[in-house]
Amino acid sequence: MNTTAKAAQQITRLVEAQDTLTAGRRQEAKTAKAAQRATTRAKAARAKVTEARTELRKVERAGKGVAAATRRLHTRLEKAVILEQAARVARYEARQAARAAATAARRLDRLALHAAATATRMVGEVAQRLGERAATPAPEQDKTLPVEELPTVTEIEAHAERFKALDADAKATAKQADAEKKWLRRLPVGQYGRVTITRTNGGTVIDADQVAVAYLDAGLGVPPRKGRKDTFKVALAEAPAVEVAEDVALVLTA
Repeated sequence: MNTTAKAAQQITRLVEAQDTLTAGRRQEAKTAKAAQRATTRAKAARAKVTEARTELRKVERAGKGVAAATRRLHTRLEKAVILEQAARVARYEARQAARAAATAARRLDRLALHAAATATRMVGEVAQRLGERAATPAPEQDKTLPVEELPTVTEIEAHAERFKALDADAKATAKQADAEKKWLRRLPVGQYGRVTITRTNGGTVIDADQVAVAYLDAGLGVPPRKGRKDTFKVALAEAPAVEVAEDVALVLTA
């Protein structure tokens, strides 16, 4: 999947996550208000129960209206129990809605970070493509010999043969050195006999993607780019079979 398609997919997921978070926030606010109202009603019902108990004690001391006061207390107790249970359910639903909203917010943040990183890479790639079209000239190229000063084909092939052999040896040696270096990099900083392992700050480099984003935000278009020097390669074809046979014959004759 290329960067543009990936960015489009992530933007779609980001929009869906935003909608989910919006709905979650609404549900959270709704359930929070419902829980608050239910808690207030339950608290008022408990206060009425306390009043009914106080009134029952008074009428018991007076000896009149005890039955009515008892019925009133029982009625208010039943109502208080129902309202308290409703308040508990409402508070539980509010906690669940808050958790769901928090989960949606974390998912949105995670998707937003991924989408921002992908978008930054996409801007960098677009800026690179556009910048390459208007790139400044590359540095001065290799100075080549004029036609009249070209060496013979035999001399060129001899140099190419030596280059091929030396290049192969250098690459093989570099691979071996990289393997040894990789092994040594596992060691922490310290002194190991005659070996001293140190690590220094590698410095910083310009973040081309962020530069591209900054240029676009500032209305400056794409950052200017400069062409690089051409890549130099030497390809050496195998010697023809006839020449090889002649060389073998010369060796046998000698």
